[in-house]
Amino acid sequence: MLKRRPEPLYLAAIALFIFITLLTGILNNAGWIHTIDQQVIAAVIQFHPVTFKPLLILITSLGNPVSLVFLTMAFAVVLLLKRYRYAALFAASMGALMSLVNVGIKYWVRRPRPFIADPQIRALVHAGGFSFPSGHSSGTMIFYGTMILLAWALLKRQSAKWLITCLASSMILLTGYSRIFVRVHYPTDVFAGFSLGFALLMVSWWYFSPYLTNQVAKQSKKQTVRSE
Repeated sequence: MLKRRPEPLYLAAIALFIFITLLTGILNNAGWIHTIDQQVIAAVIQFHPVTFKPLLILITSLGNPVSLVFLTMAFAVVLLLKRYRYAALFAASMGALMSLVNVGIKYWVRRPRPFIADPQIRALVHAGGFSFPSGHSSGTMIFYGTMILLAWALLKRQSAKWLITCLASSMILLTGYSRIFVRVHYPTDVFAGFSLGFALLMVSWWYFSPYLTNQVAKQSKKQTVRSE
């Protein structure tokens, strides 16, 4: 019988609470939503080195849906070649689920993007559709979060685990920052995307992790038998 630890569900509940709080604030046009947006945007405007602009535009482009689909499929193929079929299914299914959920919420909330709400704002990249939640933020949270979880589940070297964790975490944070920097999302869009993506990631990890643990144990046992 598979044993599932409850911790991922606790983390998912906290993240979902944050998302619902932001969603409720957006739907009710709450003043604290505008306060958060204004303060974070002011901080981003104050710290925006021109030399970082090409890098941030590159990072934001890597979070595009097409880019993430390609990266996710390539990652899943690598996992299949390594015979980690449950890990591959985990990676591929998360991307597809997040896309459907994100699009559905966008068309329900219909929050205009900053440059639509205020024509004086000039976006630095093309962006269509609605603003809430940030699909780039939720998508990168899912993709790079999956990499972190699988690194700790499948790899043996601690240095490799920490390297992947640091690089993947940096990409998540930089993608969220870049969406504000290029003026196509409000900060609360980004925070909502992160929290929604993390909630779905944790629920999926709660379900898949026992299968991954069993598969890793079986493969380790086979390698031990072959070495003997």
